[in-house]
Amino acid sequence: MSLPSEEEMPELEIDIDDLLDVSRDEDRALKLQESLVDCYKPTEVFVKELLDRIRGMRKLSAPQKK
Repeated sequence: MSLPSEEEMPELEIDIDDLLDVSRDEDRALKLQESLVDCYKPTEVFVKELLDRIRGMRKLSAPQKK
């Protein structure tokens, strides 16, 4: 069994704003796993790193108190 060529791989768009609207990391991870269900490579590392970056984005986008 050979790996699909780049032309055969489906394109995937992940809506970061949609993930930011989800309050719990567990729920975000589930949404990401659903999006990546057709991916033939392991996705755990990708999901973990993306969730780490999203947590950082939430902190940056939170209103700052004076």
